[in-house]
Amino acid sequence: MNRWTLSLHEAGHGVAAHVLTGAPATATLHDAGGATWPSVDMTATDRAFMVAAGPLAESLASRYPAPELPPAIARRPPTAESIATTETAAALRREIEHAIPDHVALARFCTSGVEDQPERWPQRHAWIRSVAQRLVRDHEQQIVEAARVLYLRGVVSVPLEERTAS
Repeated sequence: MNRWTLSLHEAGHGVAAHVLTGAPATATLHDAGGATWPSVDMTATDRAFMVAAGPLAESLASRYPAPELPPAIARRPPTAESIATTETAAALRREIEHAIPDHVALARFCTSGVEDQPERWPQRHAWIRSVAQRLVRDHEQQIVEAARVLYLRGVVSVPLEERTAS
């Protein structure tokens, strides 16, 4: 996955987490991919919506071109490892090593509590996906703006802070 698509993916997670909880979320790019952390605990259902929003937000890459990286950083775009302290970067790497891929997290949610009812698994998946599609559609501009910041800086906090004129 290229840097822009990955930025949209992680921004999709971050914006969904913020919309669902009202609390900030942080998304980061790494040498090995990306990650998103909500700042508060989420219900299993809300977490499933958040997880599903990431892959769905990738489709925005077909309508929104990647920002141009400034020449000073084009050779080595920033990642969490390059902008964080050594300790923070090491902690992030450890956490990422134990992260569950999105498709696995969704599969576990869809089967959780209804393991003996396999006919319900696809229904739950369709429901999660439809809500996540609505989240991405309704918050498309927020996702794209957060993805632009993430693409250029390697880290973004959602919601984006409003800049005031000085």
